[in-house]
Amino acid sequence: MFSFFRNRRRRKLLDEPFPPWWDGILKRNVAHYSRLSPPEQAKLRGILRILIAEKKWEGVGGMHCTDEVKVTIAAQAALLLLGIEHDYYARVVSIVVYPDNFRTPNAEDDWEDDELSDSILSGQAVYRGPVILAWRDVIEEGRDPERGVNVVVHEFAHQLDFLDNTSNGTPPLDDPALAAHWQPVMQAAFDRHRAELKRGDETYFSEGAGENEGEFFADASEAFYCDPHGLREVEPEVFELLKAYYRVDPQAWFPTE
Repeated sequence: MFSFFRNRRRRKLLDEPFPPWWDGILKRNVAHYSRLSPPEQAKLRGILRILIAEKKWEGVGGMHCTDEVKVTIAAQAALLLLGIEHDYYARVVSIVVYPDNFRTPNAEDDWEDDELSDSILSGQAVYRGPVILAWRDVIEEGRDPERGVNVVVHEFAHQLDFLDNTSNGTPPLDDPALAAHWQPVMQAAFDRHRAELKRGDETYFSEGAGENEGEFFADASEAFYCDPHGLREVEPEVFELLKAYYRVDPQAWFPTE
């Protein structure tokens, strides 16, 4: 019964005209948007409307979650859902936004969790908890995806990884062939990255991607959406796995000359 009313509410929301000023925000702050095909743009607009309506948006440290903040973040999170079956990150109840990098835990916040890291961060995905983001990084990376990094994509990739109740770099896979290839391909790429870090070599993936398989998957997802040609050149099998999982091909969004 609950799902019936939820779906009816969603259909009603999607039938309403898309706010024209939101379209301006997308074009200004989410460079991916103009690269998408018209059907992909329409799908992204629908997903972001549901995310904005159904999540609790919390600004901390003097941050206010305006329409610009919500649309910019929700649109980038929606990129990961364009091709896959999903329920709008149902386990993510809230999205917490700081103006800049943050340190956790923060005793003043009611979502505070004693198990959170005390490191200085630009983003964090909490299992069955919030996604926490630094607005400065969100806006800079959203406007310039060719930097190859995107904190929103990174943290929401973690949330997809969490869907099987563990963080191991393997999200739920409904394709038996994909599932059979995932672990050996990703593990081999992760091991190569770890070996490069140990030797002190220059690496394609970040140092953080060497921490564990979950971080490697999130880092690879950033590369897939922001530097697909580079990822395909460096780790072609990883690229093909992510293309099969996300069911989009970002190479079309970044044409080569």
